[in-house]
Amino acid sequence: GPQALHKFRQVEADLVASQATFQVQPRVFDERYPRLVFYVNDVSSSGAQWRGVLLAEAGPEGESRLTLAEEAVVVAEPVQGKLELHLRGGTTHEYSPKEPQRYSVTNFGDSDWPLEIAGLTPQAARTAGEAERSTRDLVEDRGPGWREARVELHRRLAFPCASLVFALIAVPFGARPRRGGRAAGFLLAVLLIAGYYLLFIVGAGMARQGKLTPAEGIWAADALLALLGLFLLPRMEQFRGENRLARALTRFFAWRRLRRRRAKARAARASGGSSAPREAFRRSGALFPRMMDLYLLRRFLFYFLAIIGVFIFLFEAFTFFELLDDIARHKVPFLVVTDYFRYLTPYLLYQLTPLAALVAVLVTLGVMSKNNEIVAFKAVGISLYRLAFPLLICGLALAAAMLALDDTYLPYATQRQDALRNQIKGKPAQTFSHPRRQWIFGENGKIYNYELFDPDKKFFGQLNVLELDPGSFRLRRRIYATRANWEEAEHHWVLETGWVRDFSGGRISRFEPFAANVLPELTEAPNYFDREVRQAFQMSWRELGGYIRDLQQAGYETATLTVQWHRKLAYPLMVPVSIALAIPFAFLVGARGAMGGVALGVVIAIVYWSAAALLQALGGVGQLPPLIAGWSPDVVFFFFGLYFFLKMPT
Repeated sequence: GPQALHKFRQVEADLVASQATFQVQPRVFDERYPRLVFYVNDVSSSGAQWRGVLLAEAGPEGESRLTLAEEAVVVAEPVQGKLELHLRGGTTHEYSPKEPQRYSVTNFGDSDWPLEIAGLTPQAARTAGEAERSTRDLVEDRGPGWREARVELHRRLAFPCASLVFALIAVPFGARPRRGGRAAGFLLAVLLIAGYYLLFIVGAGMARQGKLTPAEGIWAADALLALLGLFLLPRMEQFRGENRLARALTRFFAWRRLRRRRAKARAARASGGSSAPREAFRRSGALFPRMMDLYLLRRFLFYFLAIIGVFIFLFEAFTFFELLDDIARHKVPFLVVTDYFRYLTPYLLYQLTPLAALVAVLVTLGVMSKNNEIVAFKAVGISLYRLAFPLLICGLALAAAMLALDDTYLPYATQRQDALRNQIKGKPAQTFSHPRRQWIFGENGKIYNYELFDPDKKFFGQLNVLELDPGSFRLRRRIYATRANWEEAEHHWVLETGWVRDFSGGRISRFEPFAANVLPELTEAPNYFDREVRQAFQMSWRELGGYIRDLQQAGYETATLTVQWHRKLAYPLMVPVSIALAIPFAFLVGARGAMGGVALGVVIAIVYWSAAALLQALGGVGQLPPLIAGWSPDVVFFFFGLYFFLKMPT
């Protein structure tokens, strides 16, 4: 119990600390640490080698120390709380605004640099959460955190009792006859579990806020489900036949169907009898959609919505219990938690749609095959190819919806989800625009650094511009100005009180101070800097494409980003590919019903995701062209599905 959880958290923290090098994102200016900014142009697949390293330190009175290196070998030392960087082939530039005439350049072949990382702290500093404390400690707690201790204590008692409560409620529900077999029973079980956890979450939140006692808040879910089970248990005998509620619902729907048919008949008579034949022709003679297509799509969409709802619920339930200890420790408001899951849902919807479509096709056709409906379609001359047509059209529509979601709302939702997760975890919020000490890439290999930027007045304060050689990652030119103003009429920047230094062979080749100057290479307009800096998964397909073009123009390696750009197009198209693959396999699991389709669908999805991750990693390190790395999973599964699709006995 608690001891195992405590050990697990310790091992998890050790793993996170030892893998700190993997947390460094390439082509991102990391400004999380005071008076230090570091940038890595590229990271090897092992995470131990960096290429194109920039380290910028800021002194207390404006002094700056800039170190550039072609590559670095990185060793994580979690016990000491640092990364040991072994830099190769670099230069160090030191400068103070108080002495603009003095500027130091130091060249080195090899140099060791200890990089202090705040996240790598000794394990002794980590405080144990309530879930890691022993039951005796929770009982004896009388301090300020007694309420959290009581909530955890009652949770440990309520969860084991929940197994008895679910058994109590499962007996009457299991004894009740229903259509759908095991799939319907599985769906009902998921709904009951969702209801229980929803009651538990609300009760625990009210207990932590003091609106209920810890016992009342935690035990409310068990008590309500137990009362429902006790209410249904004596009525098991009534479930063998059709109860009064079911009979009433049956009569109501039969009355609605009869009323609808009578209304159509009256409309046909009023129009001279022309509507009914036209409708019959549309349904029986038209190529698409026929009544068969609507029937098949209705069943597919029912299973699709049910399956994706179940998958999203399961993922969010596991995520909630993973974050439960952090929510309690940092006293995260309930609205923050609900907002996090609200923004997480579109991401899960996007990621799980191909899997849900695959499983829905397997279940739909598997159940129809089990009930001999496929035989009936063949008997009236409808081939399996024609039967698959509406499913493939629906798959293309879902792919288009995924592309639209990824191009509009999903990047914003992902960014908000990351920020809220950092808040729940107690981490500093990751910001994407910094009003002070901003670092941003310009055009043609330039890097802008400034203390202040006002987008309304269009001026910089304490501006530094670094022009780098992309091949050697050495400084070619450095421009400094205490102030820079944008002249809209001439469309250029006017620099005030600064200097220009050119470098060649690791030495200063030219130094030019100025009171005012206009440099034609500073072509970026003010709106270029008034934008957010985001990761690839936080950008739409078009935004990522533009970002890649900017990096390519500056001469930087973009293999990893190009693979991700291709995946943004390839992943939605996996929906029709997975449907084409699922159709022939559905008849293999027909006798096993819905659960066989679910199991096979999960296996196929695991194989696809594993292959996609492997090929994406190979493309990121340059072992495969980005086009092949991004599209190979779709192409391989498409031809695999096409082969079995064409081999079906239609």
